[in-house]
Order: sequence, then C-alpha cells, then structure tokens
Amino acid sequence: MPATRILFAGGGSAGHLLPALATEDALRKSLRAQGRELESVYLATRRGAEVPILQARGATFHIVPRTNLPRKVNFELLSFVPRLVIAIIQTLPLVRSADIVVGFGGYVALPAYLAARISGRALVIHEANALPGLANRLGRKIATRSLSNFPIVGWPEDGAIGLPIREAISQITSMNPQERGDAQIAARAMLGLEGNRKTVLVIGGSLGAQRINDAIAQALPTLLAEGFQVLHSLGRARELPPAQNGYHPVPYISQMEQAYLASDLVISRSGAGSCAEIAAVDLPALLIPLEVGNGEQRLNAERLVTSHGAKVLANEELTGARLLEELSQLAAIARHKTSSTSGSSSKSAADRLAEIIIEVLDHDQRRGELR
Repeated sequence: MPATRILFAGGGSAGHLLPALATEDALRKSLRAQGRELESVYLATRRGAEVPILQARGATFHIVPRTNLPRKVNFELLSFVPRLVIAIIQTLPLVRSADIVVGFGGYVALPAYLAARISGRALVIHEANALPGLANRLGRKIATRSLSNFPIVGWPEDGAIGLPIREAISQITSMNPQERGDAQIAARAMLGLEGNRKTVLVIGGSLGAQRINDAIAQALPTLLAEGFQVLHSLGRARELPPAQNGYHPVPYISQMEQAYLASDLVISRSGAGSCAEIAAVDLPALLIPLEVGNGEQRLNAERLVTSHGAKVLANEELTGARLLEELSQLAAIARHKTSSTSGSSSKSAADRLAEIIIEVLDHDQRRGELR
C-alpha cells in the first residue's frame, strides 16, 4: 500500500506550525497502527519562524510566497491578488501530489486552500485562535471539515476539539502529584536549575518579546532577592544578557515540556499555542497579549482567565514594577493551588484531529472508487 501523502499548510509563525507537527505525530502513530505509512510535506515562507523548526526536525518542506493581506492601502495590498495567483500556481503541483490538505492558517494557507478547491482535494482546517484569521475564515467556506480550538460563532459546534500540542506536553496532564514532583526535580536538573528554588518561566514566542525582556531586566534584582530563579527564553533574534546565579537566559527552548515541568509560574504572550500548553500543564500564568491582527491574543488570554484563572496584563501597562506586583499575586495562587492533574486519559486534540483526518481520507478514497 502506498504511503498516505499529506500536505500541511500552516506557516508564517511557529504558532501555525507547531499544531501541525503535533498532528503529524498523532497521524503517523494512528496510521501505523492500521499498517499504513505517512508521507508529510509542509509549506513554509522564506523568512518565517517555521523554517528553522522544520530544518531541525528534518521535515520535507517547500518555500512558497507569503500571501498576507495588509490592513492599510500600500503596495503590498495592491500586489496581493498577483502574489496570491503566483502562490496558487506554485502550490498546485504540491496539492495535486497529496491525498489531502490539512491547514492551520497563516501566510501559506490561503493558496493551498484555493489550490485544494481547484484540484478537488479534500481539505481539513483547524483554527487555533478565539478569533479566526483571514485564511481560515475563507477556508471554512470550502473545507471538507472545519475544526477549532475554541467554540467559534458560525463554526460547527462539535468542531471545537482543542489545540493539538506535542504529546510530551499533553502527557503532563496525566501525571499525579507525586509523578509531577519527581518530574520537576528531574527537569530542573536537566536544565541546569536549582532543584529547590521557585522557578519563573518567561516565554515571549519564537521571536521573543522586547517589552517583556525589558520588564524582566527591571524586575530581576527583586526576583532574585526574593528567592526566585528565572528561565528566560528571549527569542532567537534577541541579544542575550549575561547569565547570573538564578537567571538563565536562552535564545529558544526546544524541549518546552521540560521547561513547564521545571516551573512554578509562567509569564507569556498569549498566542493560541502558548495558551493551550499552559492550560494543559495547569500552571499559574501572567499573560501579556500582543495587540496584533484583530486582537486574537487578547481573546485567547480572556479564555484562559475564565477556564484556568490566569491573569492578564496589557502590553502598554507592562513595567518591571507592575510585573512584580502581578507575580506576587500569582505566587500566592501557586502556593494554594491544588493540581488538577488526576491521571486523566481523555483523548488529546492531536489524536482527535488525526482521527478526523483519517475519516475524511477514507471517505474520499471510497468516493473515488465509486466514480
């Protein structure tokens, strides 16, 4: 039996790529259990944050033009339609060579969605944010199945399956308190952290967040004096400050499951992926939404406040002093928090999405045999 070939369209940022990688892992496992193999291909943009991640993974990917739609009248807006046509033409052969297209939005998604429609290929899309982006708003109208992280007005009610995250992170949910405590000690040792020191994890996204970095620098002397240690992912493009006792700056954390296990508190932007992971590992979090797009990060953060008691601090209000004030309240929450992890074995979003993709694949194949 030939391998099932899936084209993943989700690029422009790590946030669009990571759910695709988690879905690929779940798909590969499910297909192999059925005696089937998976061949996966990704679309990426030349300057996107997804490229180094795909290269490190050894994934097969193809570079296609960015098809972002600017919100202001400028040359990029005027050139949008020609760029989109070129991107569709370049993407069509890749779509035609695939059995199905699975899209997660972003700058590479719209050409792939339209190429799938032109080619008659099945299309499954997943929206990570509480407010869908342009590609997925259009994609939903032509998709075979439309899934989402959160319930979205106008989208299928049974399609809100959560966000696919890596199995190594989703499995943290199933740990009991004793297992979690043992794993925390091991994770701190692996990351070079002190085993018995309260740990703050700071993540600003794959490219970092300068405003968060500046606030941490202002608050750091007080944090260290109060006995915290800080694991700080500054972003690959940021200049690393000098490390010191209790302060561990790194450009990027590849094993996020270990960082979460090692930590007691999280300071983060509120991209959909970060919110889903923080919810899964059940850590007290201070979320600092970046006002981009249509305000989706703010909406993501509000969902986490409702479901997991996170705190939100507006980006324009972020200073070292405010950071310390909010962290003091979060630390109190952490001291009195009873972990909700209870050995749950419920199916992960990645496994559920893999099931749906296989259902669509098999239905499409049966339909093709009847033609």
